[in-house]
Amino acid sequence: LVAIRLVTFKSDTVHYHANFSLFINGERDEFKNFTFYEEVQSCGSDQVNNPKARVHMHDFVSHLIHIHEPGVMWSHFFSNLGYNLDDTMVKNDKGLYVDGQNGKLSFILNGEEVENIANEPIKNGDVLLINYGNDSADILKQRYNGIKKDAGEYNQKNDPSSCAGSKELTFTERLKQAVGISH
Repeated sequence: LVAIRLVTFKSDTVHYHANFSLFINGERDEFKNFTFYEEVQSCGSDQVNNPKARVHMHDFVSHLIHIHEPGVMWSHFFSNLGYNLDDTMVKNDKGLYVDGQNGKLSFILNGEEVENIANEPIKNGDVLLINYGNDSADILKQRYNGIKKDAGEYNQKNDPSSCAGSKELTFTERLKQAVGISH
């Protein structure tokens, strides 16, 4: 039985990446404050009930999101940053920006304009542009195309510390999980 479990064992670990950018009135939010980034200690399995362990950024890389749970929504990510986001407004550390009040709130997800992003799950490799302002379609396209699209590269790397990325389990780790010793 242990041999069958060992051979057929599939890890239920979720860890993938997405890219994004947020522009307010022509300025890209650079997320420069250290409080936007999780320390690597938050990635441990003992933090399961910590919302920031589910979705976060690391190492001052302001365009890359680390996702550790299935079904994490874009609104969860922005909430972890201290921002509010829905289909009509975005609130960041500088103010509240409401669609139709001095600007238009636009979302471009994977190259397509969408009406609402807040309750959309973040999928592996997603690329999202959130833009508030009075910008032309050409400017929005330029901004979307300017987002660094390296989520796939990060999926192949080991992340900082215990955010192990796509590291394969060792034989010993697989054996322990097949027997039920650790999970």
